[in-house]
Amino acid sequence: MRRDLQAWLDKARKAKRVALIAHVSPDGDTVGATLALRLAFLALGKSADVICDGEPDACFAYLAGHDAFLKPEQAQGGYDAAIAVDVADRRLLGGAASVFDAAPVRLVIDHHATNTGYGDVNYVRGDECACCVLACEAIDGLGAALTREMADCLMTGISTDTGHFMYPYTTPLAFETAGRLRALGADVSAITRVLYRTKTMTAVNLTRIAYQKMRFVLGGRVGVIELTQEDLTAAGATAQQTGGLVNCALEVEGVRMAVLATQREDGTKLSLRAVEPATVNDIAARFGGGGHAQAAGVTMPMPMDEAVAAVLAAMEQKLG
Repeated sequence: MRRDLQAWLDKARKAKRVALIAHVSPDGDTVGATLALRLAFLALGKSADVICDGEPDACFAYLAGHDAFLKPEQAQGGYDAAIAVDVADRRLLGGAASVFDAAPVRLVIDHHATNTGYGDVNYVRGDECACCVLACEAIDGLGAALTREMADCLMTGISTDTGHFMYPYTTPLAFETAGRLRALGADVSAITRVLYRTKTMTAVNLTRIAYQKMRFVLGGRVGVIELTQEDLTAAGATAQQTGGLVNCALEVEGVRMAVLATQREDGTKLSLRAVEPATVNDIAARFGGGGHAQAAGVTMPMPMDEAVAAVLAAMEQKLG
């Protein structure tokens, strides 16, 4: 896809006040890339705000600047440039779209193949596994020195978007970048402990409910988990805390695709996963979403039963 890094850098260097925007339901990649770029712009003597229409998970509290995120209505305005970071679709800017649109220069840095290039200049590489890999390249190009704090941010995003280097689309460059970040002092042990070896009681309760509600269709080839608002309330959880639960269904022997449906005020959020060579990004795109070949998502403005039925029909068509 678009590889306009030099044009992207030219625009970014000229900006004195920058708005860095993460996507709604922020994950480790958008949080890590946004915070690392913030540190880079600050090191270059620029003003940089990080903005998100959503609350980054408390597990990312170890990252420098984790408490600097502003809600869209708190944004200062008057930015020379707005940069959408790891935002595959303009709709995923949420309420921060107004901040993005108001800037005279609108930039995108992203690694999703489904990105349509909605910015003025788009640095998009759909063949890369994490936006943090691109953010590392951008920081180098901007002329900022990588620091230990930046390394922790970037390592977090690479780890979370590759399933801690287990997903099939993990690239050689991701490993190379991770090695460089480790050499700079990225605390892999601490990051692993926080992200993968520590569970809150809420997460335990939510996982128990997910296993209880798990069902299998299409001859056991598709696993389905449906979480209602009542389920979230019972676990003391929010919809943002369901990340990764879809893998509980995907890990069952014989399952080739999995769906996690979560009830939201605006409809139903669906996280889709697949085992190679099956793909789900094309299914997500059919309903207005996107993502990677084996990991994608979409929010559909309809009741859960209708949304799940539509996605399962598409999966049945693909699996045959």
